Amino acid sequence: MPPSILAPLGTIKPIVRSSVTEAVYQELRNKLMHGEYPAGQLLGIQELADALGTSTMPVREALRRLVAQQGLEPMRNGSTRVPLITGARLDDIRRARVLIEGTVAEWGGQRLGAAQLDELGTLAEEISMLRQSRDGLDSSLEKNRIFHFTIYQAAESPVMMAMIESLWLQSGAYLRATREFLHTDTLPADRLHESAVEAMRAGDFARARGFIEADVRWVFDRVSLLQATGP
Repeated sequence: MPPSILAPLGTIKPIVRSSVTEAVYQELRNKLMHGEYPAGQLLGIQELADALGTSTMPVREALRRLVAQQGLEPMRNGSTRVPLITGARLDDIRRARVLIEGTVAEWGGQRLGAAQLDELGTLAEEISMLRQSRDGLDSSLEKNRIFHFTIYQAAESPVMMAMIESLWLQSGAYLRATREFLHTDTLPADRLHESAVEAMRAGDFARARGFIEADVRWVFDRVSLLQATGP
């Protein structure tokens, strides 16, 4: 059975920014991408509004946007939930993410300046350090999102970015569980971020694309491994 609507939603910071609707959307979007809501989690409008310290109207609008992006699905009772995804569907998302994110990384890498590459290099090092501790999981997931999206946004392709955001929303709940299980001091993916930045510095954007594709494949492959063997 799916988790109860009364299941804990985690710590949510009250919204105080002027654009309340956008702020609510960004808060929920990031939480879905980070997998903070498990697959099957029901999200109640009033419950979210209370947690965010806002009215129900911006929550309804944010949920509508997330449903349109396939990050949530509507339920007959008017609530929404994090979708349950079959193994075949997850494989399809994996293929799409590898193809699209690899392509956009190659485009974006060519537009990144020296200062941005320095920032990405720092982020890559911080992600590697955080991944060596379960206590650093939340921070590593956020820095990982910033790392990837900095590269993708540099490509200046709104169409592709919309696809990438939708795919991250759809896969967040499943990839979070994998990262929690595999947060140890020996991660084979640790150097993929650093290697991608090094390739971009050298102007080898096709090689950088390969490292980004490998990084995307790595976590999905761990999902398949866990499904086959169990933790």
